[in-house]
Order: sequence, then C-alpha cells, then structure tokens
Amino acid sequence: MAIQIEEVEELDQEEWDGRTHRGAAFIAGAVAGMALTIMMLILLLLGVTPRSVSNLVSDKIAATAGPGVTEFFIQTIGSLGKEMLFLSVLIGQVLVGGLLGLLLVTITGRTTRQTVWRNSYIISTGFWLVFIVAGLPLLDQGFLGSGLEKDQISTLIISFMLFELFGLVLGYAFFKLIPATFKALATSSGLTQTQIDSRKEKIDTEARTSRRRFVGTMSAVFVLVVGAAIGTKAFGGPALTEYRTSLGDLKPDGTLEGEITPTGSFYQVSKNTFNPPVDGKSWKLTIDGLVNTPLSFDMNSISQLPRQKVYHTLTCISNPVGGEYIGNAEWSGISFKTLLDQAGVKPGVKKVVFTSADGYKDSITIEKAMEPNTTLAIEMNGAPLTNDHGFPARMLIPDIYGMKNAKWLTGITLVDTEFAGFWQQQGWDNTATIRTESSIVFPADNSSVKAGQLTTIKGVAFAGSRKIEKVEVSTDGGQTWQATTLKERLGPNSWTLWRLDWTPSAAGKGYILKVRATEEGDKIQAEKAADSYPAGAAGYHTISVQSA
Repeated sequence: MAIQIEEVEELDQEEWDGRTHRGAAFIAGAVAGMALTIMMLILLLLGVTPRSVSNLVSDKIAATAGPGVTEFFIQTIGSLGKEMLFLSVLIGQVLVGGLLGLLLVTITGRTTRQTVWRNSYIISTGFWLVFIVAGLPLLDQGFLGSGLEKDQISTLIISFMLFELFGLVLGYAFFKLIPATFKALATSSGLTQTQIDSRKEKIDTEARTSRRRFVGTMSAVFVLVVGAAIGTKAFGGPALTEYRTSLGDLKPDGTLEGEITPTGSFYQVSKNTFNPPVDGKSWKLTIDGLVNTPLSFDMNSISQLPRQKVYHTLTCISNPVGGEYIGNAEWSGISFKTLLDQAGVKPGVKKVVFTSADGYKDSITIEKAMEPNTTLAIEMNGAPLTNDHGFPARMLIPDIYGMKNAKWLTGITLVDTEFAGFWQQQGWDNTATIRTESSIVFPADNSSVKAGQLTTIKGVAFAGSRKIEKVEVSTDGGQTWQATTLKERLGPNSWTLWRLDWTPSAAGKGYILKVRATEEGDKIQAEKAADSYPAGAAGYHTISVQSA
C-alpha cells in the first residue's frame, strides 16, 4: 500500500509566535543588510550614484572624530584609514539590519505570512523616511538632503530603492530562516507514528541545511563584493616608493628621471573611499554668485577656450617630512582669471568657493584666483584627466597645498564672506600656504652603502612658486653641510631636483644624513619639527645609512 506524506507550513494557515526565534530574526535582518550593501557597492562601482549613504556616514564620522584622530590614522596607516572607516560603516549597516530584523519579529508577534510582509515593508519605508527627515540633517546634508544640491533627487530615489530592497529581502529571509512547523498527513491508515516522526526529522534536517546554505551564500557574496571593492581601493594605488627611488637618476640623454611624474605614479588623496565617476557627456560647470554674468560650461564649450600649459607640483598638506605625497606633472587648461573676467567679478568679493561632484567644498581668496598661473586643468601629461585626478576639470593653485586644488569641479561661486571648507571645518589651515620642504629619495632610510664607492644622494625640494636657490646635505648629523647640484625647475610652480656625489669612508660606520633647502631671499627652511596638522609638516628630513 502506498504511503504519501504531505507537508504544510502552519504559518500559512495558523497564527505563529515569531518572538521565540529572535536569533534567526536578527540573522534575517543582517542578511537583508548585506543585500542592501552589496547593491549599494555595485551602484557605486558602476557610477550610477555619486554618493551613497555609507559615504555620507563616513564623512560625518571623520568630521566628528576631530582632527587629532584623523591625523593619527593618516600618519600611521595613510589612506588605508579611509577604507577601514568605510568598511566599519558597511559592517554597521549589516548590524543595523539585524536590529531591524528584531524589530520585525517584536512588532509582528502572532500573525500571518501576509502581515509579516506588510510589516517588513512598513519598517523599511519608515526607516527610509526617518533617514531623509532626520538622518540627512544629522549628516549635515539638510532637510530631505537639500545640502546634496545636484545629487539630492538621485540620492533620495536610489536610497528609497535600496531600503525597499532591504524590506523585500528581510521578508524573504524571515520566512527562509525561521523554522516552520509542519503537519504530516498520512493518506494510509497503515502509517505508524515512528514513520511520521522519521519523516518530520528528515524535513527538519533538510530545512536546516537549506537555511545554512542560504546564509552562507549571502555571506560569501557580501565578503567577495566588499573585499573586492575596498581591496581595490586600498591596495590598487600607485607604486610610489619604486618611482621615488629612481627619481633623479641620470638618463643617457643627460636629463633626470622622473622630473615629470607619470600619471600612474602620481599620488592621489581625497576624502572618499570611492571617488565620484563623472559622466563627461552630462557634466556641467557653473560660475555664479557675485558675478555680472553667471556662466555654464559643458565639455565641448570648456574645450574651446584658449589653453595654457603649466608645469605644476602638487603636495598634500598631510604629507610628513620626506613623505611620498608629492608629484610634478605637465598640465593643460584654462587660465582661471580668463573665466572670472568672462563672468565679471562684482565689487566686494572675498572668496571663490569650489564645489565638487563628491560634495567636497573649499575656497581660495579672490586675489589668488586672479593670479596668472591659477589654472582650471583639463589635461594631465598630455591626456584628459583620469578619474582619480579630477576628470573632467580640477584646480591648480600656486603656493597652496593640494587639498584646495579641488577635483571633479562642478561649481564656482564668488562670495563676499569668509568660507570654511570640508577640511577647514576639521581644523586644517584655511590659508594652506606650502612650506619650504626638501627630502632625500635615495638612499633609503636604514639602508646600506658601499664604503669607498661613489654613492649619489638624490632628492627633491619645493617651495611653491618661491624659487629654491640652494639645497645642502649633511652626512654627519648636521655638523657640516655640502651644497648639492640643482636641476633648473621646469616652471615657476614645479619642484627642483638635486644630486650630491658622496663616498662613504670606512666600512661598518653609521651615517646620519640630513637635507635642507634655501628659498629665494636666502631663507632657510624651518628646522624645528612640526606635525602636518594643521598647516603642513616642517623640519629637516633625516635618514640613517650604514657603510659596508
């Protein structure tokens, strides 16, 4: 006689107390948080959204932590600190998802499947409303995201879609992970209780295996996507150390290696983990505020303007003494004064405020903006700007640290008040004038040199537009100094390369090498050490070598 067992989920037909399964509910919410995070990262990588919820939260945490904490991470782990902060925010999203799963099971109680789905969407939609009404203002983005300006509508729409995806996955995961109670219906009177119990145990085992497979798959995809996205950003940057070691090598044609930093080796720093991918076809640059004629440019119109070529060195205000965040390139762009003259500057203007595609803001004085070498750059080393270096347009400002040379420029506003930008609100200097600096790029610190053989000590010096007149090196810890050979700089805002041939005397001896630069006016760079926060690092670059 045939025996048939039919399994029926009681949740479809009877009330069920979900509050006895809080652990499974938390995991269901966490899985939904993973799904939201995965989709958000995919949209970021595809360039669909310029800024995500995670970006906004990361920016707020960095600002709230204060400059001391920010500078500590910059000096200890460099730009990797941004990736670690962003990763922490992503994990936080998953944990918040788990808490929302607990909220679902708490408010649902004894209910039907239909009510669970309804409550799942009520939670996701309600949380989105809380985010745009209260969360965005707390993140300094204004009511309903008004501070996002051009990105307001897209951010609201995309965030709504992501929250609704969360609700969908939350409901699905809730039923997938909460153990269902089954009825075994025997169609044969010969079915024993032992057979029924065996069948129920098999069903429970299969359900547990399915649940584990579901959670494992989602977790694996989450780790893969997050690891690939953040790993690429954390470890996919330029190989600065290798480039700097060869900097200043004498080439067969008599020129020096690396005087123009290759684009792929040029340092890049921003507030972002994921820099904004700007669509050149839809990009617009506006000039407004206290101008006679507000202007708007697209890629075609900005490319038609007269160009100027400049050799310009950029260095980061957070660069430590002897650090790698400095590079020199050949740029092509438009004289910024030409743009302002075309718009017509009204009387009383104090500052020119820059707005970037990632929401970054900074400013310079109107006097600095009108200098002839202040440039709106659209090409770098003979090619359009790369995304990391500010495509489609960025600022180049003489004598000013890199943080004010805004990238991904979308807006220029002239104002008659002072202005504190993103980094200035965290305590960084608002003038940001480049301090005279010099560094040894070869030999490396704690390396060995051959006794009795010629060693060429190499390096760079930079003082903004102020000319480097002399660079000196000490091989005895600063007791005596020797003048180096200087390479004439390429332009009035580019670095100076220097070399010194030196023969260590005895084997087994340690040497302390120092370097100092003298700028025009016979002004020697500051010897007293200073941290990069808040106005740039100072002091003599010092290394140790051992003769062998």
